[in-house]
Amino acid sequence: MALHLEKAIKKLTGELIHLSAQVEESVKLSIKSLVNRNIEMAAKVIRDDEIIDQKEIDIEEECLKIFALHQPVAIDLRRLVMILKVNNDLERIGDLAQNISKSVLRILSSSVIVEGFDIDDICNSVQSMVKMSIDALSSVNIEKAREVLGTDDKVDELNSILYNEMIKKIKNSPDNMEILIQYVHIIRHLERIADHTTNSVWLNVEKF
Repeated sequence: MALHLEKAIKKLTGELIHLSAQVEESVKLSIKSLVNRNIEMAAKVIRDDEIIDQKEIDIEEECLKIFALHQPVAIDLRRLVMILKVNNDLERIGDLAQNISKSVLRILSSSVIVEGFDIDDICNSVQSMVKMSIDALSSVNIEKAREVLGTDDKVDELNSILYNEMIKKIKNSPDNMEILIQYVHIIRHLERIADHTTNSVWLNVEKF
């Protein structure tokens, strides 16, 4: 029984890491679609979210089957709970990447060009956090997990600065409010991705 349970958890962990890679790609493409003003990239992220959602459901159902069949205890139980929680965070990150892409499409459908607003730093930081969290999950690397936690503080600070800058732009250019608000949404979505990433990687450290 113990051997079958160990194999089942190992297989499930592999599926979770695969989902992590899919989510990382969606985050990367959503950011690139904004930076490169690429409609096709944004549309792909929106389409692929269905794949992520289905994978999240599959992993959750497999977890529940393992609970029913093996009735795990102690560390095996903690590992499965961790998988369920990280699985949910990954699905939410995928949703947020999709939301960014929807805002990108709205921005690109307009002739309004927002100048003097640099979001490269927060985009790079969030993308780096997602990558590091996947590395920490796959290798159970506490140092990488701590790097993710440290970067989250930077993202929070950048979020506050950029939000205030955008509010000033809205006040100065009320005619462009509809498009400017899309940038506010994007900043907020990036900050939420960072939060879910931090949550996932901390769970990884706690459980192992």
